Amino acid sequence: MPRFLEQHHRMRAVVIAAACFLIPHARACGPDFPNAYLAEGSVSLLSAPEGYFAAEIEKIAPRKKAAAADSGAALVIAANKAKRENELTETGVLRIELARRGYAQERIDALAGELESARAVIFAKDWASPPVFSGDMPAEFALYLNGAFAYWKGDHETADNRWKTLLALPADERRHYTVNAAYMLGRLCVPDAQGEGIPERQSMPVEAMREMLHGVKWFQQTRDAAEAGFDDISDLAQASLGWEARAHFFNGYSTEAIHLYLRQHAAGDRRGAVLSLRAVARDAFESAESEDGAKHLRQLARDEKSRRVLTLYLLARFGLFPWFDDEAGKKLDRQSRIWAGILDEAELRDVPDTDRLAWLAYQAGYFDLAAQWLKSASASSVPANWIRAKLALRSGDAARAGGLLEKVTSSPELTGGARPVAWADLGRVRMGAGKYAGALDAFLRGGHWQDCAYIAERVLVLDELVAFVDKHCPQQTGTDERQFFSVAEEREEQDEKALRNELRHLLARRLARANKPEDARAYFPEKLRQIYAAYVDDVRAGFNGERAPGERAKAFWNAAASLHENGMALLGTELAPDYSIWGGNFEWSPIAGARRDKLRREGGLGAPTADELQRVEAHAVPRKRFHYRYRAADLGWWAASLMPNDSDETARMLNTAGGWIKKRDPGEANRFYRALVIRCPNTVLGKQAAARNWFPE
Repeated sequence: MPRFLEQHHRMRAVVIAAACFLIPHARACGPDFPNAYLAEGSVSLLSAPEGYFAAEIEKIAPRKKAAAADSGAALVIAANKAKRENELTETGVLRIELARRGYAQERIDALAGELESARAVIFAKDWASPPVFSGDMPAEFALYLNGAFAYWKGDHETADNRWKTLLALPADERRHYTVNAAYMLGRLCVPDAQGEGIPERQSMPVEAMREMLHGVKWFQQTRDAAEAGFDDISDLAQASLGWEARAHFFNGYSTEAIHLYLRQHAAGDRRGAVLSLRAVARDAFESAESEDGAKHLRQLARDEKSRRVLTLYLLARFGLFPWFDDEAGKKLDRQSRIWAGILDEAELRDVPDTDRLAWLAYQAGYFDLAAQWLKSASASSVPANWIRAKLALRSGDAARAGGLLEKVTSSPELTGGARPVAWADLGRVRMGAGKYAGALDAFLRGGHWQDCAYIAERVLVLDELVAFVDKHCPQQTGTDERQFFSVAEEREEQDEKALRNELRHLLARRLARANKPEDARAYFPEKLRQIYAAYVDDVRAGFNGERAPGERAKAFWNAAASLHENGMALLGTELAPDYSIWGGNFEWSPIAGARRDKLRREGGLGAPTADELQRVEAHAVPRKRFHYRYRAADLGWWAASLMPNDSDETARMLNTAGGWIKKRDPGEANRFYRALVIRCPNTVLGKQAAARNWFPE
């Protein structure tokens, strides 16, 4: 088969695998709000950590580093790499081979044309016009392309004959197509997916499944040939691992399939291998509640790699079923209990994956078994210490749990999506202990901004927040734009810095609302610092009775206009009532309400302390949403009060300032309307307002 078709073959298999093996998450319409961990109760804190299948498989089968090669092997590797990077087709390879053999350029062009014609025939599916090659066409090219033509035509017997004839050529006459021919002979035995899905084992004829095993030797020969230095431009040696595994899987040899898929992962095909490993594990657990299924699982439990993959499958629940499918979740819980029981029967103790076994036992609700397996788990293992922390919480030892979670979060082995969750657990434990600054630090490191904002805005007193920010959040430059990051992403250094800058800005606004302008100024981002300073100066000038009324009016109006334009950035609350966290677009943050009501009543590890609730009550935020708009309107009112009646400028001030709140609060805006028609009846705006009985459009 032409190389471009081989690539298509491989990609099609991956796409079909993804369609068949993954169950997508259904999302409701609307914004995708991140988790608010402080709004969750004890059940969430005591639940087993979420596993991440791909990350865990990477630990079992990390990508192999290229071994040192002798000069000859290095040349082969370099040549294959160059051909891949230059996207050489059969025609390009043929031209190189013919030039090496000393063919004249005219003859090279002619034979290249024949090869292009053969490719075009296959593309067009013109089965009535089989390729015709001249006698001086190198045999391996003619045999391989004729085999490809027959394969796509559906004449597998002829394809088989052509490719076997190719492999019978002397080694130096088949340098380019030995790997391809061996691979395709294997593919003749292990067919592609049919239609839109991969047929299940149970529905496949026994003869067809047994035929797949005949392909094993060809896939092994594919890899042997590539290792021996024959061309492998399309990475078919890597692809052969997955197809050989498929042959074993469909014949019930799950252990062999798992080992091969792990080799495929280590060879570099991570996505395809991860999808396939999940499929094998899912298949093994589908019949877990039957006698035959349990017997099969016992066999897999005795093999270390198979045991680890199946355990990880159950631990990595994300993506296995839609979040709203309770029955699927309950089924997975049953499978976890069955697997934990089988592993317990196997009396596994001194094995390298006891930390994962303890994790599984905890998830299944077998806490004593989890504790038993933890005895032989490493003291530095992230999963082991995390489960030890969960067990400590269950026994009421929050102090020990906090210490263990500190070990978890400080470990370099804690990576990917697990990092933010571990930091959130530590943050909640610290909140329960009244260590509010420590909790804030944990949520910052985990990237949980909503939880950070609750602590910073409602729990810490101003002096505590100032001390925290001064110690942990140094001033950064070039950070005027807000940045938010998904809780599912791994925190990187620049992400954490961005959140710490946000905390500086939150503190600045809180100080400004507390009427501490001199203190607030230092914490605003650079551009906002200048805007805030000008706003404060204008307000002070407006209240300066020694100035002329016109100057004071102008100052008040400048302050009003600035606050109307920049109010969210200067005075807005991060959470309720202004929700600067969402740019003011949504009224949503469940933390304060949940902790004041539901979690307080429930009690337990997720409940707030009495001290926390007292602090929240003491650190009240403005009642009205967009309160700064009212403040801007008041400043506009004071500006107009210093202006003469029946002045177009006075009318403009009253109309504009009232317009800032007329839609949200018509009752409050009414005083501006009344002043407009009473004080400025002869102005254009005053007349229009009187005619409409409301503000002009």
